[in-house]
Amino acid sequence: MFCAVKGGFLSYKIKSNRKIDNNKAKLELEVSNGYYKKQIGNAYKEIAKKANIPGFRKGKIPHQVIDSNFGKPYVLQEAASRTISELYPEIIDESGHKPIDYPKINITQMEEDKPLGFEAEIELEPEIKLPKYRGIKVNASPAGVSDEELQQQIDNMRKNYATLEPTEDDKAAAEGDFVSIDFNGKIEGKEFEGGSSQDYSLELGSKTFFPEFETSIAGMKKGEKKQISLLLPENIEKRDISGKKADFDILVKEIKKRVLPELDKEFLKNLGEYETVEDFTNEFRQRLEEQKKGQRQSQIIGQIIDHIAKNMKDEIPVPMIESRVGRIESEITEGLKKQKMSKQNYINALNITEEKFNSEIKERAEREVREYLIFKALEKSEALNIKATKEEIAKEKEDIFSKYDKDEDKKKISEYFEKPEAELQISETVRRKKLLGQLERNVKIIEEAPKADKIDDKKKIWTPEEEKAKKEKETLWTPDSREPKSEDKIEDDDKNE
Repeated sequence: MFCAVKGGFLSYKIKSNRKIDNNKAKLELEVSNGYYKKQIGNAYKEIAKKANIPGFRKGKIPHQVIDSNFGKPYVLQEAASRTISELYPEIIDESGHKPIDYPKINITQMEEDKPLGFEAEIELEPEIKLPKYRGIKVNASPAGVSDEELQQQIDNMRKNYATLEPTEDDKAAAEGDFVSIDFNGKIEGKEFEGGSSQDYSLELGSKTFFPEFETSIAGMKKGEKKQISLLLPENIEKRDISGKKADFDILVKEIKKRVLPELDKEFLKNLGEYETVEDFTNEFRQRLEEQKKGQRQSQIIGQIIDHIAKNMKDEIPVPMIESRVGRIESEITEGLKKQKMSKQNYINALNITEEKFNSEIKERAEREVREYLIFKALEKSEALNIKATKEEIAKEKEDIFSKYDKDEDKKKISEYFEKPEAELQISETVRRKKLLGQLERNVKIIEEAPKADKIDDKKKIWTPEEEKAKKEKETLWTPDSREPKSEDKIEDDDKNE
């Protein structure tokens, strides 16, 4: 019995659908003769439009003339190709498979008065076999917020509203002070690009300059001059001067100190509506704790994924990697277009070769595909523990809705919730949250103090992904990834708050 109707014809039936390997399936198909004959007619019309046959106008060439010039098998093959191309998306939807590459087609019957028969061998996303991951040991920083951490974060916030005031003339510059300096740098007696400046404002201890440069200024007073020599770091962007000795003449013109505002009701007006300082600190502590919980979970999940990636035996299919490479390259191209920057200039700014650039894209693509397949396998492994209940989906909707105050935003959210795909997307969000929680509970956690961030002397440059960096770390790539619609962006904003 034929399974689909297209253009008034009973079109095709799937005679068999079987897995022939972990990531391969074979479909045996039959297309009705009525549908195939229609495509044969279309093939004749298309050939007649393009063929150059003496004595006949294009589009007016009889079938028998086309047969004698091109051969009947050619026409039947063209009709078969048109048929398969048109029906293939429907066939794949019905088959329940998710191909990662073009199919291998083998035509088994191709006659004008019989159904068209063919086989389609398709490569699928592999179902990887997970190594043992439950009970492994992972390191994680504590989720709690100490009084010292809370105070440090509050002080960081106060720094955004700080004022700079001149220090006494005889005070020596110290870490945390802002100095206005003139400096002139030379290599082998010649000035070099970026080595000189006038009235440059520098916060000592900010690691804006090379550590030796900033350290040499500490202890200097207003009006004082100094000459220093240092070796430029190997990892600076300008390779032609990296590792070379540079001589600097430095003049300290002014020293200012940062003065923080008092943490009082007047200051809190900058931050929101708080009745008391205690109200603010309590809410701020809660936000920090949520942030640290998220960071802790990311540490744990990252180590679980690394453990699985190192111990898994499955190979990542090349077509999936190539597809992801293409997507990444398109994203970079679009980003560069918006910045009005050529790809070559971008590579030059990164100070790497094109070969290295392409290699890094491939490494990123392979990593993202591997993580995607690992998460799919984990979802299957933990399926019984991560089902989304109606109550959990309703709670997730409430949480999303409650974080918006504007009527316009609430209206958009309500409209989004009414769409059929919203239920599925929110269900997936709940399942992913439950999966992460389940994975966290499945391992042995070794508490450790948070490590200090590493400092890189090399100045960072813009990259097309920079604006999306935070989101990419939090969002798993999938082959179906797309630019979010407006209602999706509202939900994403909610997650990033």
